[in-house]
Amino acid sequence: MSDPLSIMAGVVGLLGAAVATGTALKDFHDGAAMADAKVKGLMTDVESFTQVLKLMKDTLGREQIQSSLQATGHIGSHWTNLSTSIGDAQNTLTSLQETLEKVNKSVSVLDGPRKYLRLKSASEEIGLYQLQIRSYRDAMQLSMQTVIL
Repeated sequence: MSDPLSIMAGVVGLLGAAVATGTALKDFHDGAAMADAKVKGLMTDVESFTQVLKLMKDTLGREQIQSSLQATGHIGSHWTNLSTSIGDAQNTLTSLQETLEKVNKSVSVLDGPRKYLRLKSASEEIGLYQLQIRSYRDAMQLSMQTVIL
């Protein structure tokens, strides 16, 4: 069973990863002359995931929620699964950030076209990360709705 402190720490760590990934996406978008619609969609997904994480952080900080974090049985299992999902999401965001940094590296000759070609070659991988982020966002949003009710 996960304790309340580790879940809160996990959410805070995941929120930091989401903010860092969002910053890397914005830097990439600003640096690439031909930003693809996929990049804009990914930025939207990361930003909405960040909003869900901020809501989770605020919700988990409430006193009434703190007591349920120490529960056993189905509710305790729910928190354990959520804690695992937080760790997985953090790994996904870190991997996405690393991929974006590789794609976004600057060179002195033909920088824009080369970034665009790197984006094209990494677009399938980035698309998979986008699907994972959407899945994590939806699961965590549903989890928070369940907790609030």
